[in-house]
Amino acid sequence: MTKPPCRKAKAIRKERHLQKLQEQPDKPSLSENVPVNPTPKSKCNYTKSIEDFISVTPLENAAHSLEVRLVRSSPACSQFKASFQESYQVYKRYQTTIHQDPPDKPTISQFTRFLCNSPLEPETRPDGPPCGYGSFHQQYWLDGKIIAVGVIDILPYCVSSVYLYYDPDYAFISPGVYSALREIAFTRELQGKAADLRYYYMGFYIHSCPKMRYKGQYKPSELLCPESYSWVSIEKCFSLLEHSKYCRFNCNANEGDKDSLTELGRTRVLYKRTVMPYSVYKKRRKGPNDETTVKQYSGLVGQTCAERMLLYRS
Repeated sequence: MTKPPCRKAKAIRKERHLQKLQEQPDKPSLSENVPVNPTPKSKCNYTKSIEDFISVTPLENAAHSLEVRLVRSSPACSQFKASFQESYQVYKRYQTTIHQDPPDKPTISQFTRFLCNSPLEPETRPDGPPCGYGSFHQQYWLDGKIIAVGVIDILPYCVSSVYLYYDPDYAFISPGVYSALREIAFTRELQGKAADLRYYYMGFYIHSCPKMRYKGQYKPSELLCPESYSWVSIEKCFSLLEHSKYCRFNCNANEGDKDSLTELGRTRVLYKRTVMPYSVYKKRRKGPNDETTVKQYSGLVGQTCAERMLLYRS
């Protein structure tokens, strides 16, 4: 009697998945326009969204329970304070194991300065998200304990991913990938309540750094051209970065920074507890001329931001 050929587990799982899809009614994708009388579609044409993958209804007899909590870190809310020590211990293990920091480096004060204190002022608007704007920790609780924490800033136009740390014992489940998908889905959720909040920022991208290559896997993504300050599809940037660590992404050589500094005198300055344009500050100031410093600052932030932010001068 001959034995049936040995089949790989991956092939068996794929077969079971296709069988389940065939047993389910057709479901349209979120980006699809559905006609009133839709024509029959192939059972396997349904494309899952991020929400389909992460918004799973917990089973009654599930072996494990995952909960994601959003807690304000600055100023610290009661939930943040109650979980501070446990969160810090996860951070300490992450830094010493994943980044090979010496045990005495990730202290409580260093952790607080790095990921808890924030210059952002908390703000709540009628047309904004219910949680408000500011700095938060998104905690991942598995079976009643913290296994990962995503540090994020919620701003009027975006969710900015600041940092992620996790318990090294759970590195096998790729917390970085999962947290990024959760944060993208969270951004989409917030956009439903605040229409202007529609971008997800993953921070700096260094093509020559292997640890940062993962950021290019989330699409569609864009990188900021360092010369024209325009956004360019990341796929167009890869080939350029392969040849040079620094390069201009914008192919139009004649296109410059549309927000370059044009009027230095309009730069806003905070001097002796008074807000004033640089043109006024320049006349009132006594001492060495600091126009070079102010001009350098204004050139870096651009005309618009120079007129909106405050440059402190003593």
